[in-house]
Amino acid sequence: MKRLLIIAACALALPAAADKPPVPKVYRGMDTQQKGQWKVDILETSRGGGDRKPPSMTICTDNLHNQAGQGPTGAARMKPECKYRVLKDTASEAIVESTCKDHTMTVKTTRENDKTLLMEMDGKAGSGSPTHMKMRYAYLGPCREGQGAMTFDKDSEQCRKIRQQAAQMDPEKQCARSAQRERCLQQMQQRQKQMAAMCS
Repeated sequence: MKRLLIIAACALALPAAADKPPVPKVYRGMDTQQKGQWKVDILETSRGGGDRKPPSMTICTDNLHNQAGQGPTGAARMKPECKYRVLKDTASEAIVESTCKDHTMTVKTTRENDKTLLMEMDGKAGSGSPTHMKMRYAYLGPCREGQGAMTFDKDSEQCRKIRQQAAQMDPEKQCARSAQRERCLQQMQQRQKQMAAMCS
């Protein structure tokens, strides 16, 4: 579930964050320019999970772009060595195929209106099973001050689990035997801060 949510969050930000992927016409003329906060509803997925529906979430693409460049490998994670091919490029629909070292993916983006996009992703990694996701992105406006890159409804089951996990974290105890105690404490405290921002 966690990986599925990360893929959904990054899908919209990648075309704007990366240098190589082409920016299809479907994004042009949108006042948002892929920035700001977007509500993401996962409509279909090939991944297991029984009857449990993936939670809706809000992503702040500004923060996703910022995180992409943080750390020595941040940019590399967001901009892998891939080749891109535009299969269709109109004002209402785009189909872009990406071929990377360990996976291939085809993304179909349909523009429903000036603030809503429908995205379908079909991918294949190595000898694994094909994956499929269908998501709707609705623009909500500029990101809020202090908003996390990915947030959930504060009353959702996802946030209940996040709060439980955060409450069980004890930086002092977990970093007590670390050779770099101060650095460990800073990382743990930053992690707690990020978790809190996900449900603000």
